[in-house]
Amino acid sequence: MSKITFVSPYRDISLLTQSVAGEMDIDIEIVEGIMGAGGWVGDAAQLKTKLAASSTDVIVSRGGTAFYLARALSCPVVTINTGLFDIIECCKQAKEHSSNILITSFKPLVGLNLVEDVLSVTITELVITSLPELETQIAKLAEEGNYCVVGGGQSINYANKYGIPNVFLHTSRDTIREALLRAKELADLHYEEKRRANRLQAILDCSYEGIIAVDAQGQIDIFNCAAERILGIKARDVIGKKIKKVIPNTHIHEVLDDGQSHVNEFQDVGEVRIVTNRIPINNGDRIVGAIATFQEASRIVQIENRIRKEIVEQNFRAKLTFADILGQSAIIKQKKDLAKKFAGSDFTVFIYGPSGTGKELFAQGIHHASKRSTGPFVAINCGALPQSLLESELFGYAEGAFTGAKRKGKAGLFELAHGGTIFLDEINAMPIEMQGRLLRVLQEREVLRIGADRIIPVDIRIVAASNVSPHKMLSNGIIREDLFYRLNVLYLEIPSLSMRKEDIPLLCQEFLPENKRETAGPLIKDMMPYLMKYSWPGNVRELLNFTQRLSFFLDDMNADDNGVELLKNIAPIIFQSYTETMEQGSLREQIASQEEALITKVLDKSTTIAEAAAQLGIGKTTLWRKMQKMRERE
Repeated sequence: MSKITFVSPYRDISLLTQSVAGEMDIDIEIVEGIMGAGGWVGDAAQLKTKLAASSTDVIVSRGGTAFYLARALSCPVVTINTGLFDIIECCKQAKEHSSNILITSFKPLVGLNLVEDVLSVTITELVITSLPELETQIAKLAEEGNYCVVGGGQSINYANKYGIPNVFLHTSRDTIREALLRAKELADLHYEEKRRANRLQAILDCSYEGIIAVDAQGQIDIFNCAAERILGIKARDVIGKKIKKVIPNTHIHEVLDDGQSHVNEFQDVGEVRIVTNRIPINNGDRIVGAIATFQEASRIVQIENRIRKEIVEQNFRAKLTFADILGQSAIIKQKKDLAKKFAGSDFTVFIYGPSGTGKELFAQGIHHASKRSTGPFVAINCGALPQSLLESELFGYAEGAFTGAKRKGKAGLFELAHGGTIFLDEINAMPIEMQGRLLRVLQEREVLRIGADRIIPVDIRIVAASNVSPHKMLSNGIIREDLFYRLNVLYLEIPSLSMRKEDIPLLCQEFLPENKRETAGPLIKDMMPYLMKYSWPGNVRELLNFTQRLSFFLDDMNADDNGVELLKNIAPIIFQSYTETMEQGSLREQIASQEEALITKVLDKSTTIAEAAAQLGIGKTTLWRKMQKMRERE
C-alpha cells in the first residue's frame, strides 16, 4: 500500500489532520517539526534525514515547512494551501486590532482584493524569501505602528517579538481534507511508479546478460548487476557518467549517431571478451538513447556445450558395449581384443564387414570403452538418405539457406557429435562430391553449415564402416583415395558368420527369449546340422531373424515334435541348402572313388611313375599329389 507522511508544524494541526484522515479512512504517519529558510527548528533537527531514508510515497505539510521540504527531498510534497475562507476568517479577527493587515506566505495568495472589499480593510501581502528578510519587514511595521500581522509560526514569533498584534493563519478541516485527497491520489500513483521501477530493476538484476542503457547524451542511466559482475564495476560509481569515460572503447556512441543496431559483435573490455548487442532507443524519429546487452564469450561457449550435451543425452547415446558382442570363437575374441585397443586411442577407425555382421555394435563398443564415453554417439547410415538431405543432416544449414529451411537454421550431426563419436555407416554410399567436405572435417576438425559464413570447430572422433571391401571401393572409384587413407588409420575387419560357425549354438541360445529356451533346446539340436551347413549370407542379422521366427512358432510345439520338420516349414531355404550340399558331397565322393580305382589299375600295369602319368594324361607331380592323398585316406 502507499504511504503518506504528514509533517506538522504544530500540535493543533496534527490533531486536526489525524481526525480528518480518520474520517476519510486514510492511514497517515504524523511527524512534528518546522523547517524554514534558516534550517530545522526545535526537536525536528533530524527530520530531513529521517524523511529522506523513509519509504514514504508522499509528504503533506503547510507553509514554509512544505516549501523547504519540496526543495530538500526528491519525494513528492503536497502543500496544504490556505483557502480563501481561512483568510477571510483570520482577517476578520485581525480587523478587531487594525484595519491595516499584513499577510505573510511563501507564495502569492489569490483573492485578497475580494477580502479587502468584503471586510473594508487594507491588506499588504509579504511573500517570504528568507527568515532574516521576514524579521526585517516586521520590524519596520513595528516602527510604523497600527498594523496586525496574519501568518504562520515564524511570522507570529517575530510579531510578538516586536509587539505587533497578530492572528495565527490557521487551516480549516475542509482545506486539510482537500490536501489529503490530493495526497492520496499522488501517493497511489507514486507507489505504482515505484512498484514498476522496482519490478523492472528486479528483472534487470536477475538477467544473466549485462545491460547498460544510456540517454541521448551518452550518460549511463541503467547498469544492472550482471554488468557489475562481468565488468567489475559498481553501478553506483558510474550512473550519470558518460559511457566513454567508463568504457573507453565503447561503440554505443555510433548507435546514437547513426541509429544502426550492432548485433553479436565481439568486444574486449579490460581483460574480458564479451559478445554484445547495441540497439538504439527511438521516440518517433528521434534517438533518445541506446541499450547494450552483453555476455562473456566464455559463458556463451559453456551454454552451447550444455545445450549440445542436453540434446545428446536425449537422442544420441551408445546403448551397447563389447559385452553385448556374443561369441566364443577364436576369431571373434581376436576382433574384440583389437577393437578394445582401438578404443584407447582417438584415431579414426575404418570397419569393414558384410551386412549383418555387427559393425555398429563394434562402433558403439569402441565409443563406450573410450575417453569419449560420456559424450554423444551419433550414427547415420549414408546409404539411407538422398544426397541433398544427407548433406544438410551432416553439416547443418543456416537460416534461409534454402526453401523450407528452419527459421533459425539447424545444427548438423557433426556439431551434435561434439565431444563424442560420429559413426558413418555405409560410407561407400556417400556421393563423391560430398566426400571432399568430409575430408575437410577430418583434416581441420571444423564444419561450415550450408549457406553460412561462420566456421564451427568440432571435437569429434570418426568411425566409418563399409560393407564393400576397401580394394573394391578404391578400384571402382567409389571412394576418394585421399579420404580413404584419412579414414583408414585403424582398420578392423568383422568376420562373417560363416567364418565363426562355432558361435551359432551360443547365438541361438542368447537370441531366444529366456522363457522359451528350454522348449527350443531339443528342436534346435535337431536343426543344428542344417544350421551349421548353411552359408548365412545375411550373417548374424539373418540368424537373429531366424530365431525370432522360431520363437513365434514355439507356442504351438510339443516336446516330441521333430526340429527338422519344423525347419522345413519356417526356413525352407536352410533345409534346401543342406540337401543340395549333401548331394554335391555324395557326387564328389563317387568321382573320387572312381578316380582312385583307375589310378590303382594303371599303376599296377606300369613299371614307372612317368609311364603311369602318361597313360592317365596327367603330369608326374599331379599324380604324386593324388597318390599322397590316397595314402592319407588309408
